[in-house]
Amino acid sequence: MRSLALKVPKEKGEAVRKILLERGHLDISLKVQKADGHILFPVIGEDAQVVGGELVEEEFEERELVETDYRSLAQVPEELKDLLPTSFDVIGEVGIVKLPEALLPYAKQVGEALRKVAPRLKTVALDRGVKGELRIRELEVIAGGPSTETTHLEYGIKFLVDPAKVYFNPRLANERRRIASLVRQGEVVVDMFAGVGPFSIMIARYALPSLVVSVDLNPDAVEYLKHNIELNKANRVVPYEGDARQVVFDVPCADRIIMNLPHSAIDFFHDALTRLKLQGTIHFYHICERDQASQTINDLISDAKGMGVLLEAKRIEELKTYSPSMSVFSVDFVLVDWC
Repeated sequence: MRSLALKVPKEKGEAVRKILLERGHLDISLKVQKADGHILFPVIGEDAQVVGGELVEEEFEERELVETDYRSLAQVPEELKDLLPTSFDVIGEVGIVKLPEALLPYAKQVGEALRKVAPRLKTVALDRGVKGELRIRELEVIAGGPSTETTHLEYGIKFLVDPAKVYFNPRLANERRRIASLVRQGEVVVDMFAGVGPFSIMIARYALPSLVVSVDLNPDAVEYLKHNIELNKANRVVPYEGDARQVVFDVPCADRIIMNLPHSAIDFFHDALTRLKLQGTIHFYHICERDQASQTINDLISDAKGMGVLLEAKRIEELKTYSPSMSVFSVDFVLVDWC
């Protein structure tokens, strides 16, 4: 069957597929094609074009449609069906789902339903919240398993990760690729809360920094980070285990600092600022009430001025919803001058 198609490089395939699915542009009645280092996605509508993709026409094979909505298969009381979450995280072959209290007695049924519609999931775990200083999810395996260690693929990069031991957010793939695209040749980059290395290794693979310093307080995260550096031949990445507030003073000043610790990065902001070069950038991530975001940014700029530093917020984005009134914000601060 002939259809409109979006042609993208193979390494961008997984990220583009997720975007097309989220926006309802992917025609799931047709099989995806591969050709000459590219992937061809059958799409609905010309507005399906994604940055870096090319709209073409192509012949596709039809495929037998199967049930893709786990909510129709989950064996829970009818009056609770509306409480089933519409989305869940996938890290490699591990699915992670949050459930409201009323659905907790049916967690195993939900897990089995998810595995039926997504057979590649070897494990489904219930997310009982992020806890402790290291911000690790408390996970309970509710289907498959028992291991939660997996290999996650992102823009052609492989990350070995265990979400029960380290924090990893699969929804930041496009943000990580964006940051990597900004890094100029020869930059020194400091990733203050590196985890298993998704930002650091993405930068090392898709840019030409002279050095990427990757810091994390969690010893398990640093072990996975070291493995992932070797796995992806990311030789410019140097791992450090320890408190980022201290480590930044033991490494070269940075052209770019990544502060992906939304709950508490603000507590490290002044330390990071003292280690940033002129015209350098801090990529700052913060959770706050939506109506307080502008004030928080202005306060940081004002505090910096008090330190003799002129900062500008060059880019502000509301990345995702955290709660009914709160969101995660991404801010690119640039040190434009000393004052």
